[in-house]
Amino acid sequence: MSTSSNAPVNDATSPAPIARPKRTRWGGIIFFKVEEIVFEAPQYRFAEHSEVFEAMFHLPSGSEGRVDGQDEEHPIVLEGYQATHFDALLKILYPTPHDFISGTLNLDKEGWIGVLNLSTRWSMKEIRKHAIDELSRVSLSPMEKIALGREHQVAKWFQDGLTELVSEDPIQPLAELRSLLGAEMACTLLWIQNQILRIPHEEGLALTGLTLGMLACWSCKAAMFTSSRNCISCSRIIAVDDCTSLYIPGGTLSMHAVVDIPATGPAKATFDVHLQHVICRGCSNRALSSMTYTCPSCSYSTHYNYIKLRSGKNAIENGSASQKILEEFGDEIARYESWDQ
Repeated sequence: MSTSSNAPVNDATSPAPIARPKRTRWGGIIFFKVEEIVFEAPQYRFAEHSEVFEAMFHLPSGSEGRVDGQDEEHPIVLEGYQATHFDALLKILYPTPHDFISGTLNLDKEGWIGVLNLSTRWSMKEIRKHAIDELSRVSLSPMEKIALGREHQVAKWFQDGLTELVSEDPIQPLAELRSLLGAEMACTLLWIQNQILRIPHEEGLALTGLTLGMLACWSCKAAMFTSSRNCISCSRIIAVDDCTSLYIPGGTLSMHAVVDIPATGPAKATFDVHLQHVICRGCSNRALSSMTYTCPSCSYSTHYNYIKLRSGKNAIENGSASQKILEEFGDEIARYESWDQ
């Protein structure tokens, strides 16, 4: 008796086809020597993530028929690189079961900088993007953003760092800027700040658009928020210079003024902002957490009720600063932007 049937199969009860696993070609073990330390790792992910290594592994063998990297006695020597950076990169290329289970990679800020350094130099674009995302979550000073942005072609860091630096009041001394950035860039930044400070400000406080960049450290008056944040109520992304996302409602005891009346010259007022009254325009609820914030510039801890509002000379308009930065450094920023395209 035949058990075959030509009756149509009910798709609703038919099991889905089982996907066949793809074969992984491990490619053997490869040996590298970095700063007198020999590392060994499976070859395939270096070739998978980097055109540089893929081309290297296909080079013909030498006259003696020996291929560097095939054993510990003849490793591929990587000159001009740091062993700590290479070790950090291996943790990304070959995460452990613990990394998967915990959902975290045991890398600190310097480790991620090392990953960014090597992934940029070896054209590992996917890993580079991940390193940039991770470092964007930590506190980077304006000077760090400029240095890292320039060294590793990260356009946003470079532009944001320059804008934040010229927005500081007072800006860092010329000698310090010159030693860290070079004489030409230091003089250009000082010229930009001087041009912006000539923009006339109306008497009194005219809060036409509150931004994250206007919220400052109680101690050093530098910007407390140097990167975008998510609204705690609706998760909307709020950029540092977005003047359309935040407001302080009228009729609330949301600020208090500290007035300095010198013996000569005009009086100067600073304002403390209560962050529980900073409202997101997207959801009309609180935008920022009620907590103590650590200043990215001076590391001073400021209670959420004593965040300063950058006004007067501190209220350098981000639009003006950004425009001047683009005018002077636009070509360099464009080169860095093209790297990731």
